[in-house]
Amino acid sequence: MIRALFFDLDGTLLDTIHDIQRAINQALKDCGYSYSFDHEGTKRLIGNGADMLIKRALKEKGGDVDAFSELKKAYMPYYRLWQNDHTAPFEGLKDVLIKLKEEGILLFVVTNKPAHLAPIVVKEHYGDLFTEILGQKDGIPVKPDPYYVNYLLEKYHLRKEETLFVGDSLPDVETGHNAGVKTVLCKWGYGFYDEELLGKSDYVAETPKALQELLARP
Repeated sequence: MIRALFFDLDGTLLDTIHDIQRAINQALKDCGYSYSFDHEGTKRLIGNGADMLIKRALKEKGGDVDAFSELKKAYMPYYRLWQNDHTAPFEGLKDVLIKLKEEGILLFVVTNKPAHLAPIVVKEHYGDLFTEILGQKDGIPVKPDPYYVNYLLEKYHLRKEETLFVGDSLPDVETGHNAGVKTVLCKWGYGFYDEELLGKSDYVAETPKALQELLARP
């Protein structure tokens, strides 16, 4: 029986792509870059935290310390300002999570989004559905490191076989497996669902309703 679910945020709980795209493109413009990212290109920046997003956005200059520092300094204020302008839950997911919580399942968020931003945007759309929301902090390794999953397992006395990690990308699948927890790959998100990724996840959910049905299996 599943007692707890760990959720990724961007591309799993919330459709955040429009606000991230706007912020990174404005930051690039401010820093003098002549290119920008479209919807699909922005998806490819996401998955390993804000620092990696910045490095990917810099393309061949991703290893340039000064360029990284400049772009991050420009990006973060824009994203703080705009992070909830167009962000919204994926269709049907909130209703599913309400039902799962009513059934006694504990819900958690484990995200690489900065810790000072993640709770704001999650609570705006999901209220108090989640027992704890953990985001990236200095000194704490980002996913796919299992640090936060292990922390929650110990804090709430959860057994690995009674938990699942739900996410839309390879770092999410790797996070679960690195913690010894089975994973659910949600196909409503930003992941690039090639055969390799599909084969690595323990379960695949096409829709939020499919996730609910998966948990109802004996």
